[in-house]
Amino acid sequence: MVQAKNIFSSSIRYVKAHFTREIIFYLVLALIAFIMRLWQLGARTVHYDENIHLGCAQNIFHNPFSLCYDPFVHGPVQFIGTGIIYSISGESTFTARLLPAIFGTAIVILPYFLRRQLGRWGALAMSILLAFSPLLMYYSRYARGDIYHAFFTLLLVVCIWNYISDSRQRWLYIGAAALSLDFCTLETTYINLAIIALFLILLAGISFLKILMSGEARTLRIRQVFGLRGLSPQADLLILLGTLTLPLFGAFINVFLGKHPINELSNPWAIGIVVFLFIVSAAVGLRWNQKRWIISAAIFYGIFIMVWSIFFTHTHGIAVGLWGDATYWIGQHGVARGGQPWFYYLMLIPIYEFLPLLFAFAGAIYYIIKGNLFSRFLVYWFVMSFIIYSFFGEKMPWISLNIVLPIIALGGMFIGFLLKGVQRKRNLRIAIRCCVAIIVIWLFSFTAYTACRESYQVEDKPPQMLFYAGMSADVPRIAAKIDEVAQKTGEGFNLSITFDNAIVGWLDQGSVGHLVPAYDSGWYWYLKDYINVDRQDCSSLNSVPKGSVLILDVGHVPADSQYLEKYGEGERFKYLIWPPEDYKSGFNLNNLKWWWNYFLNREANDYLMREAIIYFPKGY
Repeated sequence: MVQAKNIFSSSIRYVKAHFTREIIFYLVLALIAFIMRLWQLGARTVHYDENIHLGCAQNIFHNPFSLCYDPFVHGPVQFIGTGIIYSISGESTFTARLLPAIFGTAIVILPYFLRRQLGRWGALAMSILLAFSPLLMYYSRYARGDIYHAFFTLLLVVCIWNYISDSRQRWLYIGAAALSLDFCTLETTYINLAIIALFLILLAGISFLKILMSGEARTLRIRQVFGLRGLSPQADLLILLGTLTLPLFGAFINVFLGKHPINELSNPWAIGIVVFLFIVSAAVGLRWNQKRWIISAAIFYGIFIMVWSIFFTHTHGIAVGLWGDATYWIGQHGVARGGQPWFYYLMLIPIYEFLPLLFAFAGAIYYIIKGNLFSRFLVYWFVMSFIIYSFFGEKMPWISLNIVLPIIALGGMFIGFLLKGVQRKRNLRIAIRCCVAIIVIWLFSFTAYTACRESYQVEDKPPQMLFYAGMSADVPRIAAKIDEVAQKTGEGFNLSITFDNAIVGWLDQGSVGHLVPAYDSGWYWYLKDYINVDRQDCSSLNSVPKGSVLILDVGHVPADSQYLEKYGEGERFKYLIWPPEDYKSGFNLNNLKWWWNYFLNREANDYLMREAIIYFPKGY
């Protein structure tokens, strides 16, 4: 009994020592965020892009030796992660989005590890903004890799700034893992790393200039710098990040040298570039710090090779990760998929992230004048991200997370700075800061409302700007009718379905060896189990379709109904929707009025809904 009491007392003391009120706040906030992300997680229609990525995840789940290896679908992290979830909990719309919800919750805790830089109040404010961010919450409930990418990016920033603060080697190793996983997730990692590296180059350059201008021991110090010894933490980070990732930039160097993009690493020229860059990287890294570089490189390339090869079952994937991925997306800059104007993010982000954006702008002005190194880094990160992502050809709503992340960090830090001032009773500006607190609370209520409205909306109206090609709420309803007919006819998943070419685009072999709607058709998720799915050119229907169920584009209904005699009366429905794009006419007063009306009322006239007609067998 005495021993039990001692154990209980020790446990209480441990909890009191480690679980402070601050930690409890973060845990409660994370729990709230998790509940918000799980609520009605499977209710919304599986959208076009989700179909693409879930198709690849199902491939891994059903057949680990099959994979859609196309840079178009991005890195394998999301497919492996979702496949693991499937193996544990089965396949459903809920489990398909469960891993994004988990990462969308985990990112809320990361500001805790930046308290020294953000300040305690700033870290708390940033965590709250992450938890209730309309954009982050929406993509925490969306089966794409963007929320994983946001998590790994912020984790890398956490590691960089903690290493600058205390130079502990663990931050290098965690950062190497985060960076490797980021490269296995999304290609915008190249851009984010370049932004961070440029900042570190500026810091290292300033340090070197100070050495050149110093007096005593200047020659010895310069020798140390060129010998890569006794460097600043910023220079250490620059060397490590540069040497770890330089071989992955081979495709960019190839284009910079004026060469045509090479899609395959099997080309001798491409192999030569990668091997040369790796030798240079290893030579510099080993000269810098053998132990730290070897461990970091083992972590970085160990994860990279294991993930891209799908645990060594797809060795070709390593070549895709090292070269093909970057080559494909370099080419997409000129394609400019989506055709968005330069001001796309300037239009999109304020619709949802008005609270952190307001304080990020105010904070940027303040910190440029009175800030420290970290706050000015946030300003730099915010500005550079906006400029670079606005320049690149492909602009999509999910890419905006790369800009929103520094906005939330900067806005949260400034909000924390202002609110902390309220605690200072002798501060002459307490009245102003109390007004700021009121404004924050007022805008936060609208932010939370916007986050819930956008995330939990199931119907097609009002139109949303958060997807590019979305599947209508009619699709799961029509899919349920197909399932009902399949059951009534006794055919089950053998029920034959014919799609109009105009609807599905193309067909491919499915994960279990049968024809299914292609991943880019938007129908994959709902009809993935049907084994007799085909397509037909129905633009001029001149023969009876073989499918028991026929799905036609509305413009392809034949004038001669003899080809439809075996079917009942068709049902018209919406299947593909686009967000409103009134703004594409230019940056002008009329579009500003449209933006304001959409911001306040979510009203828009110019958004496209593609429609189809489905025919079931007579009697069903």
